[in-house]
Amino acid sequence: MIDSTATQASAGTPNQTAAQKASDKLDEQYQQFLTLLTAQISNQDPLKPMDSTQFVSQLAQLSQVEQGVATNRNLEAVLEQLQGATARSDLDLMGRDVLVASDTVTLGESGFGAAFELGADADKVTAKILAEDGTLVRELDLGAVNAGEIHDLAWNGRDAQGLPVPPGTLRVEISAVDSEGAQVASETLARTRVEGVSFAQTGAALHLATGAQVNSLAVRSVR
Repeated sequence: MIDSTATQASAGTPNQTAAQKASDKLDEQYQQFLTLLTAQISNQDPLKPMDSTQFVSQLAQLSQVEQGVATNRNLEAVLEQLQGATARSDLDLMGRDVLVASDTVTLGESGFGAAFELGADADKVTAKILAEDGTLVRELDLGAVNAGEIHDLAWNGRDAQGLPVPPGTLRVEISAVDSEGAQVASETLARTRVEGVSFAQTGAALHLATGAQVNSLAVRSVR
């Protein structure tokens, strides 16, 4: 699935960039300036020739603005090329397995692709596996866990009664505390497949097999 959202400029020609609109306005002002300068030179009093200092100053200012507009136009061209390269990179993720920041994880034939990372060392870490409706399926005591690496969440796919949990989408909550009982920041990760990519002004969104959507910048690794 590939989706895109077209955007239009708020004024002027549709899809016209800010640099293009500024350039058009500058051209208009430049022509007005030349028309005014020509008219004043043609109608000046030969006995009292006009002071050209003001016109030279205005011309210099217009020249500086023109250089600024040209710089913006070049930067927009570079940005457009970078966005195109990023879009192609995001499309390459379709059909690939990725590790992303998400608490939504799928239990399937390949197992349970959940992982987590801590912001600091924790003396006690607990993982709650919840059904989509919020029902507690299983709670795991993971003991002490170090920070600085990604830890896979080992789970045999069975509930608290030892019964197998049907394949489907589940949610994971990680709770961690240090030796003094203070909360430790954690991030839940999910290994899942990218089934589609959509594009908008805010960037690319990856549509995952879990049903979640995440920004492409959330991808931690690709398989």
